Amino acid sequence: MNLSQINPQLSGSLAVKPSVAVGITALGMYVPDTELVNADFCNIHLSKEEEAFFGSDPNFTKNKRRYSKEESAMKMAVKAAKNTLSDYKIDPKTIDLVLFTSSCKDMSRLAPPIANYIQTAIGADNANSFNIDCGFNGWLPSVSTGASFIASGFYNKVLVVTGETIINSMDSSSSETLFMGDGAGAVVLEKVEDGYGLLSFHLMSKECENAAGVRVNGGMSKYNNKDWAVKPYLYVAPNSFERDIPALEQYIPFSVKESLKKISKNTSDVDCFIFGQQFYALNVTWSKNLNVDYSKVHDTICKYACMKCASIPVTLFDAVKKGKIKKGDIIAFGDQGANWSISSAVFKWCI
Repeated sequence: MNLSQINPQLSGSLAVKPSVAVGITALGMYVPDTELVNADFCNIHLSKEEEAFFGSDPNFTKNKRRYSKEESAMKMAVKAAKNTLSDYKIDPKTIDLVLFTSSCKDMSRLAPPIANYIQTAIGADNANSFNIDCGFNGWLPSVSTGASFIASGFYNKVLVVTGETIINSMDSSSSETLFMGDGAGAVVLEKVEDGYGLLSFHLMSKECENAAGVRVNGGMSKYNNKDWAVKPYLYVAPNSFERDIPALEQYIPFSVKESLKKISKNTSDVDCFIFGQQFYALNVTWSKNLNVDYSKVHDTICKYACMKCASIPVTLFDAVKKGKIKKGDIIAFGDQGANWSISSAVFKWCI
């Protein structure tokens, strides 16, 4: 696709500047113990084109990810939520709303909402709960939804949690499996001091049927054998890299700039950028298209790979733990979901 043919503005939706200060006051994560490297995936044979593409990542051959052998996304999400509440000494009975988002699908529990299970499992006896389904791009829309409930006065404290079992939701004969991993993350949202918290956000979307998604299909669900199974698989349509990535390279920078422009800030005002960890080459391109040195981008790709909805909260937790984010820092987020769903947000860190 010619860059001149790409319109980075998917829809006419505008960036939003919240009128009430709502911020992240607690955060946590959980990843399973089993660690895999690319060599563990015996079904995959890369083409020369794929080798060249993935080879742009200097850590590609050493990239790791976590694998959930038996834990469901729901069970991992409960652990991430419990870790968050425990670490910040939050009484679960003070939670008013539990929101769950995930891109992977569990055929054993299509309903009732997984959020209901999490609410009950963590002891949030006074909370309401429901799922938010926004595909791969579920995290930032869920956070902005939770913040909106608080700003409206409906609720005071919202828990946003996600869990992803990506590896067994991919056809392991597909090369895309090499940048996927399993994990879970959670944050608590509350009103905060004026000038802190969520400063702006931008969401835009447009249907693109031939990109990627989740379909019930046949494939090899186990990463280390050749067993064939029919289940909901994440899929990437043929020729997606050549057709869709040039557009995706433009969408995230456009959305981040829209969020920054809404609060009269530039990329130079941002202390740390966190993207959806799709893969290293995209992170680098997004930073270049934002005219940002990559030292300002925090990534966890070589440690956890891409965990779809769980990538941003896990990467955020990692950045805070390592001291890369401190109170008062400006943090810009950008994420994407195929078909397309694009999001960004800017926070002034408050803890």
